[in-house]
Amino acid sequence: MADMANSNTDAKTNRVKLASFNLFNYIEPPLAYYDFENIYSAEQWQKKQSWLTEFLAQHQPDIIGLQEVFSAKALAEQMRAAGYAHFAVVDEPSVIDDYICRDPVVALASKYPFTEVTAIEAEPEYIFGLGLNANFAFSRKPLRVTVQLPQIGLCDIYVVHFKSKRPHLDELPAPKFVQAATRTSAAPLVNFGELLGRNSLGQWASSIQRGSEAVLLLHAMLQRRIETNQPMVLMGDFNEELTSSVLSPLTNRELRFEKEGLGELANYPLTDGYKLFQQGLQDLFGDKASDASADEIAVEEERMLAKARASRAPTHYYGAQGNVLDYILLSADFDPSFDNSVAEVCDYHTEDRHLVNPSFERDSQSSDHAPVVCTLRIRR
Repeated sequence: MADMANSNTDAKTNRVKLASFNLFNYIEPPLAYYDFENIYSAEQWQKKQSWLTEFLAQHQPDIIGLQEVFSAKALAEQMRAAGYAHFAVVDEPSVIDDYICRDPVVALASKYPFTEVTAIEAEPEYIFGLGLNANFAFSRKPLRVTVQLPQIGLCDIYVVHFKSKRPHLDELPAPKFVQAATRTSAAPLVNFGELLGRNSLGQWASSIQRGSEAVLLLHAMLQRRIETNQPMVLMGDFNEELTSSVLSPLTNRELRFEKEGLGELANYPLTDGYKLFQQGLQDLFGDKASDASADEIAVEEERMLAKARASRAPTHYYGAQGNVLDYILLSADFDPSFDNSVAEVCDYHTEDRHLVNPSFERDSQSSDHAPVVCTLRIRR
């Protein structure tokens, strides 16, 4: 019986659970988000905080990246009460008219201590090299926290919330039909062709912003990797499918026209945590070295096969269309096929009940995103 207890303890101590969660307007009243009417009542605020507390209690992530944070102090207090002694934030939202807020920030809470906290800034020389406006900046400052993980050591964890797909129209000139109406003082006529054209321009502007944020952040991450060779985790709301052309550089594994040093290149790419989870399940099916009984193996393989067959759950819905927008990407240190890996992904879960089967009483103040949870098993 004692041996079984020790085995269960070992199984817990050699695991690290990561999570990423877009909180959807986490803002303490009497502050309002975007508009003076968007103020939570005391009951709504209590329900929003309770939903997060229940999620943490049920899934117990060791480290959680958080997006859409307006009230960082209130969040830090809630996380501390839930057992997260370490909390980091590097920016603050904009405040308009004393209590209306915009531009929420990202944060990270952890049960493990930090050694460094910093904001990622876009470097001017690369802004210029990409042909961007000299005033270019991340729509939300990415956060890097160096965390002391058990048995692994120092690990750089990045939290992001890339630019949304909402058309970016701020830099575009006023529509021509509005300009003409202004000159004649007549009521503007709606020109739907003009609106469609501006919408297309605005969507492309958002894509340029989002893609630029992704490659500038990746470059900063790789520079850090070169300097420290520490494991890396990138988590957050990417606001687009990872396979899109805009975000594909984040998981690029090739050097075009360069065939030398391909072995060394393996040290640098990021991999989707869900992909590593699927690969781990496939590898386990072929593992016949277990000392477990045949019945135990059959039950375990059936459980994992059910997971493997399940399609990846969307983390956000736009109307009836579901998309995976929230990700946890991992460096080669968490890929068993890499010679120097220290851990592997043993579970990956999307908590989407509040999206696909919501209860008003339970979920009315939850989020429009599903949290993702990734469990690492340390191999040392």
